[in-house]
Amino acid sequence: MMTKMMGVPRNHDAMLRSRNARARTTTSGAPSALSRRERGGKSSLLSTPPSSIGMGGSKPKTTTGRRRDDSDDTEENPSGGETQTRRTFVLLASASVASASETARADAKENNIFDEFPDEERNGDEASCGVKSLIVGPGLGEFESVSKALLASAEEGGATIEIKSGTYKERIIVNKKNVRLIGLSEDVVVEWRTSMPYESVLEVTSENVSVENVKFTHASKSVANNFGAFVKEGGSLMLNNVSITSETGSGLATEGGSIDAENVKIYKCKNHGVSAFGNQLEEPKSGRVTLENVAISNCGGDGILLRGGVEVDSRDVKIDNCAGFGIEAFENVQGAMKACKISKCKKGNVGGDNDNYDGNGVSIELV
Repeated sequence: MMTKMMGVPRNHDAMLRSRNARARTTTSGAPSALSRRERGGKSSLLSTPPSSIGMGGSKPKTTTGRRRDDSDDTEENPSGGETQTRRTFVLLASASVASASETARADAKENNIFDEFPDEERNGDEASCGVKSLIVGPGLGEFESVSKALLASAEEGGATIEIKSGTYKERIIVNKKNVRLIGLSEDVVVEWRTSMPYESVLEVTSENVSVENVKFTHASKSVANNFGAFVKEGGSLMLNNVSITSETGSGLATEGGSIDAENVKIYKCKNHGVSAFGNQLEEPKSGRVTLENVAISNCGGDGILLRGGVEVDSRDVKIDNCAGFGIEAFENVQGAMKACKISKCKKGNVGGDNDNYDGNGVSIELV
């Protein structure tokens, strides 16, 4: 008996405890929750007993950034004996990715700058890409001229073109409707000097065009229809805080178009300050000029020349030091000119035959 007892290993009790622990692990199919807490000290998605996932248990809590050990990856389901092997983790991760994708798509839709434009404009070329607001200036990504910005604007019109400080030597032709040209400072100058005839610095053939805070300078070959800013029949132009000078012709003109000018200065024009005619070929006559707080000075012809059935409506117009009449009207001009102040015009204040044309004519109120 002594010999048998001496043959028992000294670590016999430790070996027994280890064998019993292995037996318990084999019977349960997974380490106990206590042993997992003792091992990791933290709970994780995969440290939750499998029976609580998809079997009526509460939703497991997730902890990001924790590295899973091998025992978590191969945990078995004690009720069915099937291995989970990251299945739950992958499913929940996929759901999270799907949710994030939906959120990203919603954000992209909310911030999509093309939402206001038709789909076909998104696929258009650079000249008709549907861009509505454009910048002209020397900066990176800005247009070097107003004409190039107009070319890049939408074909159906509606562009706002903002012009930075500087002198732009170009001729601007606006043939798209609802276009706004806005100078961003007091020293935005558009200048056009050419030996070619019939070239205005600004020509408008479309409807609802407006220009603000721009100074126009013009010189071209001196023939008929020599105008600084010209509105053709069917076009309409609104001017605000604009100045115009023409070294070779009249400053502002229309033939059958529409002009609304407010806070405008027209000066040093070789011919008339304003030339407004009705359309020349068709009946009824078209053409309209509205002037408010307009100053005209130092012109070689009349301050304002009206003829051909054009309609005029003006208030607070000042005309000074012109070589012709202050206002001259022919051929059934209609409308009223109120609070006109005329001084130092060589041929007189008012001229023309309009006063005796069919008993109708323009009413001119001098102050």
